[in-house]
Amino acid sequence: MKTAPSEGLFMKGCLHRNNNYMVMEFSHHIFSNHPECSVQVSSFTPPSGERTEHHMIFQFSRQHDNPGADTGTDCIAVLHSCMQEWLSSDPYRDSERVFVRYFLKDASVQRSRIHTRELFPATCAVSFIEQPPANKTEMAVWIYLRDKGSVPERYTHFWTTEKFCLAGNVTQQTRKLLMDYQQWLQAKGCGMKGQCIRTWFFIKDIDTNYAAFAQSRTQYFSEIGMDKDTHYIASTGIEGSNGAPASYVTMDAYAVGGLEPDRITYLRGLTNLSPTNIYGVTFERGVALRLDDRTQVLISGTASIDKWGNVMHPDDIQAQTHRMWENVEVLLQEAGSSFEDVAQIIVYLRRQKDFELVRESFRSRFPSIPTVIVMGRVCRPAWLIEMECIAISHT
Repeated sequence: MKTAPSEGLFMKGCLHRNNNYMVMEFSHHIFSNHPECSVQVSSFTPPSGERTEHHMIFQFSRQHDNPGADTGTDCIAVLHSCMQEWLSSDPYRDSERVFVRYFLKDASVQRSRIHTRELFPATCAVSFIEQPPANKTEMAVWIYLRDKGSVPERYTHFWTTEKFCLAGNVTQQTRKLLMDYQQWLQAKGCGMKGQCIRTWFFIKDIDTNYAAFAQSRTQYFSEIGMDKDTHYIASTGIEGSNGAPASYVTMDAYAVGGLEPDRITYLRGLTNLSPTNIYGVTFERGVALRLDDRTQVLISGTASIDKWGNVMHPDDIQAQTHRMWENVEVLLQEAGSSFEDVAQIIVYLRRQKDFELVRESFRSRFPSIPTVIVMGRVCRPAWLIEMECIAISHT
């Protein structure tokens, strides 16, 4: 049983599935020393008890959106203090710190002040992305942990962050970072086509640069044998930056070595969504990985789209939100999953004015799931909102 590391508001909720085995637990904690900071946690434990997975979202509340006079250093110090307190408590202190993403208000200023090795070992993949929290605070953090388990795992998980280039235009940078990533995977006996499960592309000035990025990605994928007759990769392409002025595209990625092809299912959702290639882009709507004791479902960035590739409900944020949920639900169901299995959610907004409505909508429907809402323009101007999520269920 988890105990809070300090006094403060601590709430728990559990989902019981699979013959009364508890597989997902949610909690929410507000830190008494820093009540402007909170953490939401999901923890998945299969019936075997091996390798619990934890997803955590640390963020500031809007009511305390200026925790210090220096909005850079003081904010970082407060958040890191809370993260250190939480990660040092049971049952997380011995967990493997796998991946962390910082959502930053101003990456060019903040990232040089963030000393991640105070919290995360060199083996942890760390991502810094300029995507300001939509509640107008300075930063938020998503952390992924895995317990080590007593039985050696058959698969090798590769989390890669912040692949980018500083020379050339959008087309050239996209091609170069994909080529570099393919070579990096090949050195480990893998490749993008067979082992890359999920990508995130953060594109500076997406309204201007997305078309060139998408064309370059399509061309490179074709060269390595990925097209509409084979498969692509689950992905999010969204406004974002690593803070370097000359960098137009930044990529994070997740690959799995040793996973047999029949354990990978690409999700299409064709009753609600179109194949992506019909409007000139090349990614899968989602992917399900059937591991030995669990199924991981990674849903790509999903918006209010119909099965012909059209934007639904232009300029109506509430209607777009509901259609987006319907589309994600279809993809989860195709994987044999549901919103009950979702471990974390990232929401991207185009317009600041939509934040309050969207926050209340998500709180009402998904009160327990760790969720962060950030400012990030979607790849079509008519799309006001997009979401992605990760679900985990017992195989």
